[in-house]
Amino acid sequence: MTRTHTRSPTVIRLLAGCVIGGVCLAGCGESDNNTPGAATSAVPPKAVTPVNVASTFERIQSQVFNVSCTSDSCHSHVGQAGALILEDGYSWDALINHIPSNPVAASNNLMRVMPGQPAATFLLSKITANLSAGEGTSMPYGAAPLSVSTVDVIQAWVAAGAPATGRVPGDDGRDLGSGGDQPGDVTLPPPANGVQLAVISPPVPRGKEETGCHYFKLPSDVDLDVNRIQVAVSGGSHHIHLYRPTDRTLDVPDHYEVCNMAVDFDKWELVVGVQLRRTDWELPPGVAYHFRAGEQLLMQTHFINVGSVETLGEGKVLMNLHAAEPGSVTDHAGSIFGQDKDVFVPAHSKTTLAAECVFPKTITLMAETGHYHFRGREFDTYLWDNGIRGDQIYQYIGYDDPPFLVHAPPIDFAPGGGVQWQCYWENNTDNDYSFGPFTDINEHCNWFGFYYPTDTSDEFITCVKQNGVAVTTVRHPQ
Repeated sequence: MTRTHTRSPTVIRLLAGCVIGGVCLAGCGESDNNTPGAATSAVPPKAVTPVNVASTFERIQSQVFNVSCTSDSCHSHVGQAGALILEDGYSWDALINHIPSNPVAASNNLMRVMPGQPAATFLLSKITANLSAGEGTSMPYGAAPLSVSTVDVIQAWVAAGAPATGRVPGDDGRDLGSGGDQPGDVTLPPPANGVQLAVISPPVPRGKEETGCHYFKLPSDVDLDVNRIQVAVSGGSHHIHLYRPTDRTLDVPDHYEVCNMAVDFDKWELVVGVQLRRTDWELPPGVAYHFRAGEQLLMQTHFINVGSVETLGEGKVLMNLHAAEPGSVTDHAGSIFGQDKDVFVPAHSKTTLAAECVFPKTITLMAETGHYHFRGREFDTYLWDNGIRGDQIYQYIGYDDPPFLVHAPPIDFAPGGGVQWQCYWENNTDNDYSFGPFTDINEHCNWFGFYYPTDTSDEFITCVKQNGVAVTTVRHPQ
Protein backbone atom coordinates (compact mmCIF):
# COMPACT_ATOMS: atom_id res chain seq x y z
CA MET A 1 0.00 0.00 0.00
CA THR A 2 1.11 3.58 -0.62
CA ARG A 3 0.52 6.64 1.47
CA THR A 4 0.86 10.26 0.45
CA HIS A 5 1.38 13.22 2.71
CA THR A 6 1.18 16.95 2.35
CA ARG A 7 4.25 17.05 4.60
CA SER A 8 6.55 14.79 6.52
CA PRO A 9 4.49 14.55 9.72
CA THR A 10 6.14 15.58 12.94
CA VAL A 11 4.81 14.73 16.35
CA ILE A 12 2.67 17.31 18.07
CA ARG A 13 3.39 17.03 21.80
CA LEU A 14 0.67 18.30 24.10
CA LEU A 15 1.85 18.38 27.67
CA ALA A 16 -0.35 18.86 30.71
CA GLY A 17 0.70 21.82 32.82
CA CYS A 18 1.03 24.53 30.18
CA VAL A 19 -1.37 26.41 32.38
CA ILE A 20 -1.95 26.26 36.10
CA GLY A 21 -5.36 27.16 37.40
CA GLY A 22 -7.60 25.94 34.62
CA VAL A 23 -7.21 28.83 32.17
CA CYS A 24 -5.64 29.43 28.74
CA LEU A 25 -3.75 26.78 26.80
CA ALA A 26 -2.13 28.42 23.83
CA GLY A 27 -1.98 31.71 25.67
CA CYS A 28 -4.21 34.67 26.44
CA GLY A 29 -2.99 36.88 23.65
CA GLU A 30 -3.24 36.71 19.92
CA SER A 31 -1.72 33.49 18.57
CA ASP A 32 -3.67 32.33 15.53
CA ASN A 33 -2.45 28.76 15.91
CA ASN A 34 -5.34 26.39 16.70
CA THR A 35 -3.06 23.78 18.26
CA PRO A 36 -3.28 23.92 22.04
CA GLY A 37 -0.24 23.62 24.22
CA ALA A 38 -1.96 21.55 26.91
CA ALA A 39 -5.22 20.68 28.54
CA THR A 40 -6.16 21.90 31.99
CA SER A 41 -8.50 20.71 34.67
CA ALA A 42 -11.28 22.52 36.43
CA VAL A 43 -10.46 24.29 39.67
CA PRO A 44 -12.89 25.28 42.41
CA PRO A 45 -13.98 28.93 42.19
CA LYS A 46 -12.15 31.29 44.47
CA ALA A 47 -14.04 33.22 47.09
CA VAL A 48 -15.01 36.73 45.99
CA THR A 49 -13.16 38.62 48.69
CA PRO A 50 -12.04 42.23 48.22
CA VAL A 51 -8.31 42.64 48.70
CA ASN A 52 -6.17 45.71 49.26
CA VAL A 53 -4.32 46.32 46.02
CA ALA A 54 -2.86 49.46 44.51
CA SER A 55 -2.76 48.60 40.81
CA THR A 56 -5.33 47.02 38.51
CA PHE A 57 -2.66 45.99 36.04
CA GLU A 58 -0.59 44.32 38.77
CA ARG A 59 -3.64 42.19 39.58
CA ILE A 60 -4.21 41.32 35.92
CA GLN A 61 -0.54 40.34 35.70
CA SER A 62 -0.42 38.22 38.87
CA GLN A 63 -3.88 36.63 38.74
CA VAL A 64 -4.44 36.22 34.99
CA PHE A 65 -1.23 36.42 32.95
CA ASN A 66 1.09 34.70 35.45
CA VAL A 67 -1.45 31.98 36.17
CA SER A 68 -2.73 31.45 32.66
CA CYS A 69 -0.39 32.59 29.96
CA THR A 70 3.32 32.34 30.75
CA SER A 71 4.28 28.66 30.77
CA ASP A 72 7.12 27.52 28.51
CA SER A 73 4.86 26.72 25.56
CA CYS A 74 2.77 29.90 25.83
CA HIS A 75 3.59 33.61 26.13
CA SER A 76 6.95 33.22 27.86
CA HIS A 77 10.49 33.91 26.70
CA VAL A 78 10.62 30.25 25.70
CA GLY A 79 7.31 29.90 23.85
CA GLN A 80 6.65 33.46 22.62
CA ALA A 81 3.30 32.35 21.16
CA GLY A 82 2.07 35.01 18.76
CA ALA A 83 5.43 36.77 19.20
CA LEU A 84 4.07 37.97 22.54
CA ILE A 85 5.66 37.77 26.01
CA LEU A 86 3.32 38.25 28.97
CA GLU A 87 5.82 37.75 31.77
CA ASP A 88 6.32 40.23 34.60
CA GLY A 89 8.21 43.28 33.41
CA TYR A 90 7.45 42.66 29.71
CA SER A 91 3.70 42.35 29.26
CA TRP A 92 2.62 45.99 29.52
CA ASP A 93 5.15 47.18 26.94
CA ALA A 94 4.34 44.21 24.68
CA LEU A 95 0.60 44.92 24.74
CA ILE A 96 0.13 48.67 24.63
CA ASN A 97 -0.29 50.11 21.11
CA HIS A 98 1.28 47.06 19.46
CA ILE A 99 -0.09 45.57 16.24
CA PRO A 100 -1.09 41.90 16.62
CA SER A 101 0.90 39.23 14.79
CA ASN A 102 -2.41 37.86 13.48
CA PRO A 103 -2.65 39.40 9.98
CA VAL A 104 -6.46 39.50 9.89
CA ALA A 105 -6.65 41.31 13.23
CA ALA A 106 -3.97 43.72 12.03
CA SER A 107 -5.88 44.39 8.80
CA ASN A 108 -8.97 45.08 10.92
CA ASN A 109 -7.00 47.90 12.60
CA LEU A 110 -6.91 46.20 15.99
CA MET A 111 -4.14 46.66 18.51
CA ARG A 112 -3.16 44.15 21.17
CA VAL A 113 -4.34 46.79 23.62
CA MET A 114 -5.57 50.18 22.40
CA PRO A 115 -5.73 52.43 25.50
CA GLY A 116 -9.17 53.95 25.93
CA GLN A 117 -10.67 51.87 23.07
CA PRO A 118 -11.99 48.45 24.13
CA ALA A 119 -13.58 47.88 20.69
CA ALA A 120 -10.15 48.17 19.04
CA THR A 121 -8.38 45.91 21.58
CA PHE A 122 -7.61 42.41 20.30
CA LEU A 123 -6.99 41.06 23.81
CA LEU A 124 -10.65 41.67 24.65
CA SER A 125 -11.78 40.03 21.40
CA LYS A 126 -9.79 36.92 22.30
CA ILE A 127 -11.07 36.52 25.87
CA THR A 128 -14.71 37.19 24.90
CA ALA A 129 -14.70 34.98 21.74
CA ASN A 130 -15.77 38.02 19.70
CA LEU A 131 -13.63 37.09 16.71
CA SER A 132 -13.97 37.49 12.97
CA ALA A 133 -13.08 34.68 10.58
CA GLY A 134 -9.31 34.30 10.43
CA GLU A 135 -8.63 35.99 13.76
CA GLY A 136 -7.65 32.69 15.34
CA THR A 137 -8.88 30.91 18.44
CA SER A 138 -10.62 32.39 21.44
CA MET A 139 -8.78 32.25 24.73
CA PRO A 140 -8.42 30.53 27.09
CA TYR A 141 -8.29 27.64 24.64
CA GLY A 142 -9.90 24.44 25.89
CA ALA A 143 -10.36 25.60 29.46
CA ALA A 144 -12.76 27.47 31.67
CA PRO A 145 -13.39 30.95 30.30
CA LEU A 146 -12.44 33.95 32.37
CA SER A 147 -15.28 34.92 34.67
CA VAL A 148 -17.59 37.73 33.61
CA SER A 149 -16.31 39.87 36.47
CA THR A 150 -12.68 39.31 35.36
CA VAL A 151 -13.47 40.33 31.80
CA ASP A 152 -15.28 43.38 33.14
CA VAL A 153 -12.18 44.44 35.10
CA ILE A 154 -9.88 43.98 32.07
CA GLN A 155 -12.31 45.96 29.93
CA ALA A 156 -12.50 48.70 32.56
CA TRP A 157 -8.69 48.83 32.62
CA VAL A 158 -8.55 49.28 28.83
CA ALA A 159 -11.34 51.87 28.88
CA ALA A 160 -9.46 53.86 31.55
CA GLY A 161 -6.40 54.10 29.32
CA ALA A 162 -4.68 50.81 30.31
CA PRO A 163 -2.44 52.42 32.94
CA ALA A 164 0.56 50.54 34.31
CA THR A 165 -0.19 51.77 37.84
CA GLY A 166 -3.21 52.75 39.89
CA ARG A 167 -6.67 51.31 40.49
CA VAL A 168 -9.15 52.05 37.69
CA PRO A 169 -12.90 52.70 38.13
CA GLY A 170 -14.75 49.37 37.94
CA ASP A 171 -12.06 47.38 39.75
CA ASP A 172 -13.54 46.43 43.12
CA GLY A 173 -10.59 44.24 44.14
CA ARG A 174 -12.25 40.84 43.79
CA ASP A 175 -10.18 37.83 42.74
CA LEU A 176 -9.62 37.42 39.00
CA GLY A 177 -9.47 34.18 37.09
CA SER A 178 -11.64 31.51 35.48
CA GLY A 179 -15.36 31.39 35.90
CA GLY A 180 -16.26 28.10 34.28
CA ASP A 181 -17.35 26.53 37.56
CA GLN A 182 -19.89 29.21 38.41
CA PRO A 183 -23.43 27.92 37.83
CA GLY A 184 -24.56 28.90 34.33
CA ASP A 185 -21.51 31.15 33.87
CA VAL A 186 -20.73 30.53 30.21
CA THR A 187 -21.12 32.95 27.33
CA LEU A 188 -20.54 32.78 23.60
CA PRO A 189 -21.64 35.49 21.16
CA PRO A 190 -23.87 33.97 18.44
CA PRO A 191 -22.49 33.87 14.90
CA ALA A 192 -23.25 36.69 12.47
CA ASN A 193 -24.19 34.05 9.88
CA GLY A 194 -25.32 30.65 11.10
CA VAL A 195 -27.03 29.34 14.22
CA GLN A 196 -26.31 28.88 17.91
CA LEU A 197 -27.30 25.65 19.65
CA ALA A 198 -27.91 25.85 23.40
CA VAL A 199 -28.69 23.02 25.83
CA ILE A 200 -28.93 22.87 29.63
CA SER A 201 -28.44 19.68 31.65
CA PRO A 202 -29.90 19.22 35.14
CA PRO A 203 -27.64 19.57 38.20
CA VAL A 204 -25.47 16.56 38.99
CA PRO A 205 -25.31 15.54 42.69
CA ARG A 206 -21.88 15.55 44.34
CA GLY A 207 -20.07 12.26 43.71
CA LYS A 208 -22.16 11.50 40.61
CA GLU A 209 -21.99 11.91 36.84
CA GLU A 210 -24.63 11.93 34.15
CA THR A 211 -24.61 11.47 30.39
CA GLY A 212 -27.65 13.08 28.82
CA CYS A 213 -29.18 13.15 25.34
CA HIS A 214 -30.79 16.39 24.16
CA TYR A 215 -33.08 15.94 21.14
CA PHE A 216 -33.96 19.01 19.06
CA LYS A 217 -34.13 20.33 15.49
CA LEU A 218 -31.58 22.50 13.70
CA PRO A 219 -32.93 26.04 14.21
CA SER A 220 -32.67 27.01 10.53
CA ASP A 221 -35.18 27.03 7.70
CA VAL A 222 -32.42 26.84 5.07
CA ASP A 223 -29.59 24.35 4.51
CA LEU A 224 -26.25 25.33 6.05
CA ASP A 225 -22.67 24.61 5.03
CA VAL A 226 -20.74 25.06 8.29
CA ASN A 227 -17.04 25.96 8.11
CA ARG A 228 -16.42 27.03 11.71
CA ILE A 229 -17.55 25.47 14.99
CA GLN A 230 -17.25 27.11 18.40
CA VAL A 231 -18.17 25.43 21.68
CA ALA A 232 -18.35 26.85 25.22
CA VAL A 233 -19.16 24.57 28.16
CA SER A 234 -19.73 25.21 31.85
CA GLY A 235 -18.92 22.85 34.68
CA GLY A 236 -17.02 19.58 34.76
CA SER A 237 -17.77 18.36 31.26
CA HIS A 238 -16.25 15.09 30.05
CA HIS A 239 -17.52 15.22 26.48
CA ILE A 240 -19.90 17.03 24.15
CA HIS A 241 -20.97 15.15 20.99
CA LEU A 242 -23.26 16.41 18.24
CA TYR A 243 -25.05 13.69 16.23
CA ARG A 244 -27.66 13.49 13.51
CA PRO A 245 -29.72 10.43 12.53
CA THR A 246 -28.73 8.09 9.73
CA ASP A 247 -32.45 7.94 8.87
CA ARG A 248 -33.00 11.47 7.61
CA THR A 249 -36.79 11.11 8.05
CA LEU A 250 -36.46 10.53 11.80
CA ASP A 251 -38.47 12.99 13.87
CA VAL A 252 -37.94 12.79 17.65
CA PRO A 253 -39.93 15.12 19.92
CA ASP A 254 -37.71 17.68 21.62
CA HIS A 255 -36.74 16.37 25.06
CA TYR A 256 -33.90 15.43 27.42
CA GLU A 257 -33.19 11.96 28.75
CA VAL A 258 -30.39 10.18 30.60
CA CYS A 259 -28.38 8.01 28.16
CA ASN A 260 -25.31 6.60 29.87
CA MET A 261 -24.29 4.27 27.03
CA ALA A 262 -22.77 5.19 23.66
CA VAL A 263 -25.23 5.95 20.89
CA ASP A 264 -25.99 3.33 18.23
CA PHE A 265 -23.77 4.01 15.20
CA ASP A 266 -26.36 2.37 12.96
CA LYS A 267 -28.82 5.07 13.99
CA TRP A 268 -26.72 8.15 14.72
CA GLU A 269 -23.87 9.86 12.86
CA LEU A 270 -21.21 11.79 14.78
CA VAL A 271 -20.71 15.30 13.45
CA VAL A 272 -18.30 16.78 16.00
CA GLY A 273 -16.96 15.66 19.36
CA VAL A 274 -15.14 17.90 21.86
CA GLN A 275 -14.29 17.64 25.54
CA LEU A 276 -12.69 20.96 26.39
CA ARG A 277 -14.32 23.98 27.98
CA ARG A 278 -13.59 26.10 24.90
CA THR A 279 -13.19 24.97 21.29
CA ASP A 280 -12.91 27.23 18.26
CA TRP A 281 -12.27 25.39 14.99
CA GLU A 282 -12.11 26.87 11.51
CA LEU A 283 -12.13 24.20 8.81
CA PRO A 284 -9.70 24.47 5.87
CA PRO A 285 -10.73 26.83 3.05
CA GLY A 286 -13.48 25.35 0.90
CA VAL A 287 -14.39 22.59 3.42
CA ALA A 288 -17.65 22.50 5.41
CA TYR A 289 -20.13 20.21 7.13
CA HIS A 290 -23.52 20.18 5.40
CA PHE A 291 -26.68 20.50 7.52
CA ARG A 292 -30.23 20.22 6.23
CA ALA A 293 -32.80 22.81 7.19
CA GLY A 294 -34.59 21.84 10.38
CA GLU A 295 -32.96 18.39 10.54
CA GLN A 296 -33.10 16.23 13.66
CA LEU A 297 -30.11 16.62 15.97
CA LEU A 298 -28.90 14.93 19.15
CA MET A 299 -26.41 16.58 21.48
CA GLN A 300 -24.95 14.21 24.04
CA THR A 301 -23.49 15.83 27.15
CA HIS A 302 -21.51 14.22 29.96
CA PHE A 303 -21.24 16.26 33.15
CA ILE A 304 -19.24 15.10 36.16
CA ASN A 305 -19.29 16.14 39.81
CA VAL A 306 -16.67 13.74 41.16
CA GLY A 307 -13.44 14.60 42.98
CA SER A 308 -11.73 17.68 41.56
CA VAL A 309 -13.98 17.69 38.47
CA GLU A 310 -16.95 19.75 39.62
CA THR A 311 -20.20 20.83 38.03
CA LEU A 312 -21.92 23.39 40.20
CA GLY A 313 -25.57 23.78 39.30
CA GLU A 314 -26.83 23.15 35.78
CA GLY A 315 -24.47 22.17 32.98
CA LYS A 316 -24.67 24.46 29.96
CA VAL A 317 -23.41 24.08 26.38
CA LEU A 318 -23.36 26.75 23.69
CA MET A 319 -22.34 25.69 20.17
CA ASN A 320 -21.99 28.07 17.23
CA LEU A 321 -22.33 26.71 13.69
CA HIS A 322 -20.93 29.40 11.38
CA ALA A 323 -22.28 29.37 7.82
CA ALA A 324 -19.78 29.51 4.96
CA GLU A 325 -20.09 32.12 2.22
CA PRO A 326 -22.40 30.90 -0.56
CA GLY A 327 -20.46 29.29 -3.38
CA SER A 328 -17.25 28.92 -1.35
CA VAL A 329 -17.56 25.20 -0.49
CA THR A 330 -15.74 22.67 -2.68
CA ASP A 331 -15.63 19.64 -0.31
CA HIS A 332 -17.82 18.35 2.49
CA ALA A 333 -16.38 17.14 5.79
CA GLY A 334 -16.96 13.89 7.64
CA SER A 335 -16.15 12.54 11.10
CA ILE A 336 -14.54 9.32 12.34
CA PHE A 337 -15.46 7.62 15.62
CA GLY A 338 -12.81 5.12 16.71
CA GLN A 339 -13.60 2.88 19.67
CA ASP A 340 -11.51 0.15 21.33
CA LYS A 341 -14.01 -2.09 23.13
CA ASP A 342 -11.24 -4.45 24.29
CA VAL A 343 -10.02 -1.96 26.89
CA PHE A 344 -9.02 -3.63 30.16
CA VAL A 345 -6.82 -2.03 32.82
CA PRO A 346 -6.00 -4.48 35.65
CA ALA A 347 -5.51 -3.45 39.25
CA HIS A 348 -2.03 -2.14 40.15
CA SER A 349 -0.91 -2.04 36.54
CA LYS A 350 0.63 0.19 33.92
CA THR A 351 -1.19 -0.76 30.75
CA THR A 352 -0.76 0.22 27.08
CA LEU A 353 -3.27 -0.78 24.38
CA ALA A 354 -3.67 0.21 20.73
CA ALA A 355 -6.22 -0.04 17.94
CA GLU A 356 -6.15 0.75 14.23
CA CYS A 357 -8.35 2.51 11.70
CA VAL A 358 -7.51 1.62 8.07
CA PHE A 359 -9.13 3.87 5.49
CA PRO A 360 -10.61 2.13 2.43
CA LYS A 361 -10.69 5.40 0.49
CA THR A 362 -8.64 8.54 -0.02
CA ILE A 363 -9.08 11.02 2.81
CA THR A 364 -7.41 14.12 4.21
CA LEU A 365 -7.22 14.27 8.01
CA MET A 366 -7.69 17.84 9.19
CA ALA A 367 -8.11 17.40 12.97
CA GLU A 368 -8.19 14.77 15.72
CA THR A 369 -8.58 14.24 19.44
CA GLY A 370 -8.55 11.35 21.92
CA HIS A 371 -10.49 10.26 24.96
CA TYR A 372 -9.91 8.24 28.13
CA HIS A 373 -11.02 8.28 31.75
CA PHE A 374 -9.34 9.07 35.08
CA ARG A 375 -6.55 6.47 34.84
CA GLY A 376 -5.36 7.70 31.42
CA ARG A 377 -1.90 9.25 31.33
CA GLU A 378 -0.90 9.38 27.65
CA PHE A 379 -2.70 9.34 24.29
CA ASP A 380 -0.79 8.90 21.02
CA THR A 381 -1.59 8.44 17.35
CA TYR A 382 0.68 7.14 14.59
CA LEU A 383 0.51 6.69 10.86
CA TRP A 384 -0.39 3.08 10.02
CA ASP A 385 0.43 1.45 6.68
CA ASN A 386 -0.20 -2.22 5.92
CA GLY A 387 0.43 -3.30 9.51
CA ILE A 388 3.48 -1.08 9.99
CA ARG A 389 3.53 1.80 12.47
CA GLY A 390 4.89 5.02 11.00
CA ASP A 391 5.50 8.54 12.25
CA GLN A 392 3.82 9.81 15.38
CA ILE A 393 1.35 12.60 14.59
CA TYR A 394 -0.19 13.28 18.01
CA GLN A 395 0.99 12.95 21.59
CA TYR A 396 -0.70 14.13 24.74
CA ILE A 397 0.79 13.45 28.18
CA GLY A 398 -1.51 14.22 31.06
CA TYR A 399 -4.47 13.29 33.19
CA ASP A 400 -7.09 15.51 31.59
CA ASP A 401 -8.94 14.91 28.35
CA PRO A 402 -6.62 15.01 25.31
CA PRO A 403 -7.08 18.31 23.49
CA PHE A 404 -8.44 18.97 19.99
CA LEU A 405 -5.58 19.19 17.49
CA VAL A 406 -5.87 20.85 14.09
CA HIS A 407 -3.31 19.58 11.57
CA ALA A 408 -1.85 22.47 9.59
CA PRO A 409 -1.38 21.43 6.88
CA PRO A 410 -3.80 18.47 6.89
CA ILE A 411 -2.45 14.95 6.30
CA ASP A 412 -3.37 13.02 3.14
CA PHE A 413 -3.99 9.24 3.17
CA ALA A 414 -4.27 6.90 0.21
CA PRO A 415 -6.56 3.83 0.40
CA GLY A 416 -5.03 1.27 2.76
CA GLY A 417 -3.32 3.90 4.88
CA GLY A 418 -4.62 4.68 8.32
CA VAL A 419 -4.05 5.65 11.93
CA GLN A 420 -3.13 3.67 15.02
CA TRP A 421 -4.25 5.19 18.31
CA GLN A 422 -2.77 4.15 21.66
CA CYS A 423 -3.64 4.74 25.31
CA TYR A 424 -1.46 4.37 28.38
CA TRP A 425 -3.02 4.06 31.85
CA GLU A 426 -1.68 3.88 35.41
CA ASN A 427 -4.00 2.07 37.80
CA ASN A 428 -2.84 2.19 41.40
CA THR A 429 -6.10 0.87 42.85
CA ASP A 430 -7.36 -2.59 43.80
CA ASN A 431 -9.98 -2.41 41.02
CA ASP A 432 -9.94 -3.63 37.43
CA TYR A 433 -11.37 -1.26 34.82
CA SER A 434 -12.98 -2.48 31.60
CA PHE A 435 -14.66 -0.70 28.69
CA GLY A 436 -17.74 1.28 29.71
CA PRO A 437 -19.32 4.72 30.03
CA PHE A 438 -18.71 5.67 33.66
CA THR A 439 -15.52 7.53 34.53
CA ASP A 440 -15.27 6.18 38.07
CA ILE A 441 -15.72 2.45 37.29
CA ASN A 442 -14.85 2.08 33.56
CA GLU A 443 -12.19 3.10 31.07
CA HIS A 444 -12.15 4.22 27.44
CA CYS A 445 -9.67 4.54 24.60
CA ASN A 446 -11.51 6.41 21.84
CA TRP A 447 -10.19 8.31 18.83
CA PHE A 448 -12.02 11.01 16.91
CA GLY A 449 -10.85 12.10 13.47
CA PHE A 450 -12.23 14.77 11.15
CA TYR A 451 -11.64 14.53 7.41
CA TYR A 452 -12.56 15.46 3.85
CA PRO A 453 -13.62 14.86 1.11
CA THR A 454 -16.75 12.76 1.45
CA ASP A 455 -18.55 10.93 -1.36
CA THR A 456 -21.88 12.23 -0.05
CA SER A 457 -22.68 15.21 2.15
CA ASP A 458 -23.72 12.84 4.97
CA GLU A 459 -20.81 10.37 4.98
CA PHE A 460 -19.08 9.31 8.19
CA ILE A 461 -16.70 6.51 9.28
CA THR A 462 -16.63 4.20 12.29
CA CYS A 463 -13.61 2.16 13.42
CA VAL A 464 -14.41 -0.38 16.14
CA LYS A 465 -12.07 -2.94 17.69
CA GLN A 466 -13.73 -5.81 19.55
CA ASN A 467 -12.41 -9.27 20.43
CA GLY A 468 -9.12 -8.40 18.77
CA VAL A 469 -10.68 -7.52 15.41
CA ALA A 470 -10.74 -3.95 14.06
CA VAL A 471 -13.45 -3.08 11.53
CA THR A 472 -13.64 0.17 9.53
CA THR A 473 -17.02 1.06 8.03
CA VAL A 474 -17.75 3.97 5.68
CA ARG A 475 -21.37 4.89 6.24
CA HIS A 476 -23.74 6.74 3.92
CA PRO A 477 -27.03 7.65 5.62
CA GLN A 478 -30.13 7.63 3.44
